[in-house]
Amino acid sequence: MVVDFLAGFVPVFAALILVVVSIIISRCLKLGIEGELFLGTFRSFAQLLLVGFILEYIFSVDNLVLFMGVIFVMALIGGKIVRDRAQAIPNAFWLGTVSILCGAYFSIGLMIALDIISTDPKYIIPLGGMVVGNSMTACALSLERFYQDLKGNRAKVELALSFGATSNEASGFYLRQAIKAGMIPMLNFLKIVGIVQLPGAMTGMILAGASPIEAVKIQIIVVYMLIAGSSISTSLATVLSRRRLFNRNHQIVIE
Repeated sequence: MVVDFLAGFVPVFAALILVVVSIIISRCLKLGIEGELFLGTFRSFAQLLLVGFILEYIFSVDNLVLFMGVIFVMALIGGKIVRDRAQAIPNAFWLGTVSILCGAYFSIGLMIALDIISTDPKYIIPLGGMVVGNSMTACALSLERFYQDLKGNRAKVELALSFGATSNEASGFYLRQAIKAGMIPMLNFLKIVGIVQLPGAMTGMILAGASPIEAVKIQIIVVYMLIAGSSISTSLATVLSRRRLFNRNHQIVIE
């Protein structure tokens, strides 16, 4: 049984040649990333294999609460990444986690309510992972940009506050710019999708034997979910972070 299992991974092991090529290039050019490439390759293999075993079990269980719980765990991990990127913002972990969850649950919940996707875990979990991943990136970029803009323009913000502006008014421009910055990866993706890049969901369906038109239909739905998830989570995270960067007296509290 173990031999049969390992035999199924022969193509995977053969594909390691590609990683070896990258390591050789790093070595020849003295980039110094050979260790990171090796450890990253091993880590990604172990993580994906573990996820595969977990999903094998989850897919055999018909429990919507469990499926949503998996997305919750994904959001917690995403919140940690947001915190690591925006360490200067108090409670960045919870800001990121809650915002990511709101974007993911809204997108998935609405699609289920409209009967566009089913409650089958083969749909919910992969789609949830896509939404969480994109929302995480958007939140991290937005929070970091907002903090840096406020810090770099503190004198202007405090001048506006001294003339009677509220914290919302004094920081409004920077908040909008931060949200736009968080949405840039999504906006760039919309420009190239289907032309420069064939997205993962569409590619996976085509490789699985689905017709290109059916794959395109699913991918369009996925894109709309990513747009909603990213915009909701980014806007919410940035607005909530403003309440951590100003006190009740509308004074900026950035260190």
